[in-house]
Amino acid sequence: MRRPKYPLEPLADLRARRVEGAVEGLAKAVAQRQQAADQRRQSEQRRDAHEAQAARVSETERGSLDRGELSAADLALAHAWQLRSDAERAALVSETDQARVAEVDAAKREDAARGQVAERRADADVVEKDRARWTAEARKRDDAKEEEAMAEAFRPKR
Repeated sequence: MRRPKYPLEPLADLRARRVEGAVEGLAKAVAQRQQAADQRRQSEQRRDAHEAQAARVSETERGSLDRGELSAADLALAHAWQLRSDAERAALVSETDQARVAEVDAAKREDAARGQVAERRADADVVEKDRARWTAEARKRDDAKEEEAMAEAFRPKR
């Protein structure tokens, strides 16, 4: 005897597809967060490298100044260089801050995607539990019908 089809099968399929879609969205969000973290680290490395180079140059210039090797023109050039270096540093700090903000935003989107996956899985689990209950009840009905049919077959005829 053929068993009847689970009546909520289309809903179960839909919810399974939604779980798959949410998992794909989570994978994209994780990749974007990792990319944002990489960009932040690169930005911090560029900023730190710039600061180290500027410190080396400043130290060299300070040593030359202390030894009396610089002229007034050299001091003017050093001041101009310091202004440019400060502007570059400010730009790098701003870039690093923006990268940090982008990383935080990507982490928030990742958390939201994780929540969506959990929600979609919970919805799918509800249908799966109902399917299991429905299947168990159908099996019990089939077993009861078989037992009744067997009892009928072995019952003495009058």
